Amino acid sequence: MAGVVSGLLNEEVGAELGISEITVKMHRGSVMRKMKADSFAHLVNMASKLRVIRHLSTNAA
Repeated sequence: MAGVVSGLLNEEVGAELGISEITVKMHRGSVMRKMKADSFAHLVNMASKLRVIRHLSTNAA
């Protein structure tokens, strides 16, 4: 959940966790259902309130 709501692509989350992109999509759907989120934006808002969102580091070159 943290990776997806932080703005990472499904592919990036999958690579980070060592799972496929399709598995990430399945988990995202489960999280949406369990959190009773009406939309992805609603899920992001809930994650923010719960302080689940990771802040992505940007490499300034």
